[in-house]
Amino acid sequence: MFTVNQGVRAKCKKCGNDAPASDFRMHYDYKMMVCPNCFKGIPEKIKVQNTAKKEEPEVPKAPGWDKEDEYLIRAAKVKKDEQKSWFQPIQGSQQLQCRCAACKYKFKYDPVKNMPKACPYCDGPIPKFNSNMLY
Repeated sequence: MFTVNQGVRAKCKKCGNDAPASDFRMHYDYKMMVCPNCFKGIPEKIKVQNTAKKEEPEVPKAPGWDKEDEYLIRAAKVKKDEQKSWFQPIQGSQQLQCRCAACKYKFKYDPVKNMPKACPYCDGPIPKFNSNMLY
């Protein structure tokens, strides 16, 4: 008989499921508010682009090639991607202009408060900031 107020619920236009209205988020690719089940941090468009990338042709390995060499190659590639952090200082403030690695959206980033936690456009991750990343 007595029901706890669960807030306003809304129907998702993408999947048709009900969810609390406060959990809906604007999806930049669908250009509409969607439920948490439909909203994924990584847009499907970017996933498709990543899978569509051409695989590098496999080059014959030199004699003595082992798992350590494979690990070092992968670590160097990760470090190279990490150095593409795209931070620029904004004159007269402590904030930085950051460019998202996933969608190339430019936004202001505060390294002291570590805000925003993710890209405001696509919800993509922001790399950790070091002062030597400025270019």
